[in-house]
Amino acid sequence: MPNLMQYRVLVAVAETGGIRAAAERIHRTPSAVSMTLKQLEDEIGGALFEGERKTRLTRFGEFVVDRARDLLEHNRRVDRSISSFIHNGAGSIEIAVLPSISLTFLPRALQIFRAEKDAAVVRVRDLDSQAIAEAVSREVIDWGIASSRRLPDIDVQLLFSEPLSLVVREDDPLCKIDGPIPWDALRDRSFVGNGICDGIDTPAFLSINEHQIMHARSVMSLLSIVREGIGITVLPSLTRIGGVGGVRFLSIDDPKARRNVCLLSRSDRNMSPAARSFARVLRDLIAEHAGEYGLDI
Repeated sequence: MPNLMQYRVLVAVAETGGIRAAAERIHRTPSAVSMTLKQLEDEIGGALFEGERKTRLTRFGEFVVDRARDLLEHNRRVDRSISSFIHNGAGSIEIAVLPSISLTFLPRALQIFRAEKDAAVVRVRDLDSQAIAEAVSREVIDWGIASSRRLPDIDVQLLFSEPLSLVVREDDPLCKIDGPIPWDALRDRSFVGNGICDGIDTPAFLSINEHQIMHARSVMSLLSIVREGIGITVLPSLTRIGGVGGVRFLSIDDPKARRNVCLLSRSDRNMSPAARSFARVLRDLIAEHAGEYGLDI
């Protein structure tokens, strides 16, 4: 069975583009790197590279490298957790959250959690929902807080539901409309799509989304695009809490324009006491402030 060192060698060769460069990175001789690759190919039963120079992966090699990266990242996370436990007696947890959660609930949740588990190390990543779901699936993180994502072997616990808002420049004519904005008002406007739009299945919106002028994943990029007058977009209402200048968040006349934010984890994962404690703190905090932020629990 292949070992971690063999996978480290494989990833090094794939990322550096050759045996000699990989040998320099991992401080081994080129002949040792070549021998390790040969042993790995013999053990898994397939060619990983095309040709003798090892500069281009086969399709099978690309698949194995992706799995090897996941395995090595998981191993690094386990090592960090063990090291943290040795030093502080509580271990560590790794979470990934949406930007809107980072701006609202996360700081206070971390403050409460640290008061209860002041020795535990918390590592936080800001990602979009797709990247969070993938990180959970690959066991790179313990908890993911993201828009609902259904993937095999992932447990999804609903935290809250919230309305989406239309985001426009503060001088946009749509700001003068009294009441929620209907989708029909956007038909002749330049629309900028994002991952949130995939969850809206209202026919009137689908035709608008199909003709988007561009697509962006970063919330900050989307807000900058709107602020510069390039187009308008749709974002979760919580995003406005960050105090963004130059834009307005307008209500949408569509009850389906909502997002569900969930707590994601591997269904087969045995969570540490610290990880379970953080999830409890987050749930309690959201429940306490749901009315303040206009959320449905």
